Amino acid sequence: MKRCMLYLMTAFMFLLLQSTFFPLFLEARWRPNLILILVLLLAVREKPVPAMLTVMLLGALLDSLSGTTIGLHIAACLVVFIMIRLMAEKLNVESPALLVLILIGVIFVHGLLVAFIMTTYSDLATIFYLLIATLPQQALSTLFVFFMMIMVFPHRLLDDSGRSDHSGMFRGDLS
Repeated sequence: MKRCMLYLMTAFMFLLLQSTFFPLFLEARWRPNLILILVLLLAVREKPVPAMLTVMLLGALLDSLSGTTIGLHIAACLVVFIMIRLMAEKLNVESPALLVLILIGVIFVHGLLVAFIMTTYSDLATIFYLLIATLPQQALSTLFVFFMMIMVFPHRLLDDSGRSDHSGMFRGDLS
């Protein structure tokens, strides 16, 4: 529970950065989505039920600060969380390269889900194309922040949790 509170405090700091600091200096398409990094870390490192509740709170906080439809980011973050959890059962998520690939996929899946849900609730089909066009730049900026986090906190983000039997891409792959 303490770790989930730490994630929530970090999320609050990230949300303040995303909603107040980044808009002053970065174009909308170059703003990193820091919450998706936390969703990835929660899905990979924490127990399922507390992590899922924390992800729901993260989505609710994102909804409250973004001014969009309530439940939009809750649903998108939950789908992304479940997707990562399902992949984590089969893949060696301690691999930094694989975490980067998963983060890229998460950014695109989250963006597509948000765009799809927004076009479902509104008549503006152009929202879908506007959101999709910003995904590559958002992916690059989010990856940059993730790499910076790995450089600053390598032992926290890349901790193998005492499992030394996973060195390949798939669980049980010893190559």
